[in-house]
Amino acid sequence: MSTESLDWNQEMARIRQLRAERPRVGPGASPAVVVVDFQKAFVEHAGCGPSAAAALRNTAVLLDAARAAGIPVIYIKMILDDLEDRMLAQRVRSSLTERCLRGNPWTEISSVVEPRPGDHIVEKTVATAFYKTRLDELLEELGTDELVVAGTSTSGCVRATVMDAAYRSYRVSVVEECVDDFRTLSGEVSLWDMQDRFGDVVGLSETLDRFGQLAAERAEAVRA
Repeated sequence: MSTESLDWNQEMARIRQLRAERPRVGPGASPAVVVVDFQKAFVEHAGCGPSAAAALRNTAVLLDAARAAGIPVIYIKMILDDLEDRMLAQRVRSSLTERCLRGNPWTEISSVVEPRPGDHIVEKTVATAFYKTRLDELLEELGTDELVVAGTSTSGCVRATVMDAAYRSYRVSVVEECVDDFRTLSGEVSLWDMQDRFGDVVGLSETLDRFGQLAAERAEAVRA
């Protein structure tokens, strides 16, 4: 079919419907929240719209609930000691990663979702949070079987991290209201792709309810 004949509004509605109907893998027993690249370089650039601010606010709520439930919080940051550390395509093309040299204020996590004592920070140099990092080792130490994912961009570093988590047989829950992509169409398609192949796309409300239940169960276990 020629793309000229497509109604893109219908296509968008179709993939959202497909995503809603796709069976879920389901959550794990020991989740960790993984916040991907919510650095100033990626959420405060000229191309960001109101959706970035909304995702940050929603993630702040998610993080409060996670900490209240004793769920580990892991921040992923792109930190480069040399711009040549980037993958080839980013070295060839202009990229926001040019702002990610160590010590540059643009590398700081947004103040809306800033880390707290006890949170973990993992540095990376490419899109996925697993490539030549300590993330897998940290998840094993924490006893994690599920990644609850927030961050940016949905079609870039979020998707790459979700794919690599799925390849390692972690359960994955991408919180729809807590991810953002200034490439709107890419973001929508990637949500469908992740639901179809790699994990679950879940709502913030249901995730907060689950974290609240975990908090109650852990409090009851302590009292017992």
